[in-house]
Order: sequence, then structure tokens, then C-alpha cells
Amino acid sequence: MAEGSAQAQQRAGARDALASALKARLRTEPLDKVTVTQLTRDCGLTRQAFYYHFPDVRHLAVWVFETEVAAQVRADASDVGWSDGLVRLMLYMRDNRSSTFAVLDGLGRAGLERFLLGQMRPVTEAVMDRDGGGPVLPHDRVLVVDFYTSAVLAVVLRWVADGMVEHPYRVAGDLDLMLDGAIRESVRRLDARAALPRRQGRG
Repeated sequence: MAEGSAQAQQRAGARDALASALKARLRTEPLDKVTVTQLTRDCGLTRQAFYYHFPDVRHLAVWVFETEVAAQVRADASDVGWSDGLVRLMLYMRDNRSSTFAVLDGLGRAGLERFLLGQMRPVTEAVMDRDGGGPVLPHDRVLVVDFYTSAVLAVVLRWVADGMVEHPYRVAGDLDLMLDGAIRESVRRLDARAALPRRQGRG
């Protein structure tokens, strides 16, 4: 058992070392110029160790992005407002511009959208629950979460496509202004609609 745990820690350590080496390289050169030989030399690993974890440098870049973005997005929405979490996510993407665009190349826009959608849905759910709770009907709850998560995601993806020029605080502030109270109002209207058949049935 202890031996298996040690091996798992060793593998995780190798992945983290490769990730650090890649991020250091990306500060001065584009992803397509980074080689496996450079990365393994930078962190003292063998090429065999690299290929044990990743088929190529682009897959390593995608893994780094997904791992670190997940950590940014999954901030506890009860302690950090959703807009603050969104700013942190966008700042990460802008500060790691090379990795972000590498992921766009590796996953494609649709793949990046699916990944971010999956990461951001729990945050939207937490915000909705804190803002008075979700709709009574499970189907309506899914509808509200998907709608508002997709709306925020569309703005973020457009921001990426435009070169991440506008400051994240401005983007998040605009979204916060538009969405303030909107989720609560949507929940109210959906619950009112769900209650109509019951009221009619009493007549």
C-alpha cells in the first residue's frame, strides 16, 4: 500500500515538474517551438518519463490548462462572489496566454467550451442556491443553470477570441450588472409557471 502511494506521488511529482518547465518555456517562446528534449532537460527527467505521462508537448499544455483552470473555477462560491471567481479565471487565462491558445489549438473551440462549461456549472449552481435557491422542478433547475452558465461562457469565449484585451474586471463587472437579480427573477417566474396547474386544479 505504502509502495503504491509512493509511486503515485512520484508520478504526480513528475507531471508537476514537467508543467513547471513548460510554463517557464512559454514565457519566452511559443508552444510549437518547445520540445520534449528541452523540457526533460530542464526538469531532470528522461524522455521515457515524459512519454509515460503525455504523448506530446501539446497534450501536456492541455493538461496544465485544465488542471490549473479547474483550481481557479472551483473556488467556493459561498466565500468568493462568482464575479471574483470569474476575474481570477480570466486573469489566469490572460497571464498564461500561450497555454490558453495552445489549448484552443489542441481542444478546439468546442472542446474548450465543453471543458469550461463543466467547470463553471457548479459555480452557477452555488450562486443560484445562495441567491434564494433554485426552481422547484428539477428540469427548471437544469434550465436555469445551463442558461446562465452558457451566457457567461459565451462572453468569456468572445473575450478570448478578441485577444483577451479588455480587462477582466470590466468584463466581469458588465456581466454582474446584467445578471444581478436575473437568476432570482428567472427562478420566480419558472416556479410561478410550475404552480399554475396546481392552482387551476383546485378550481
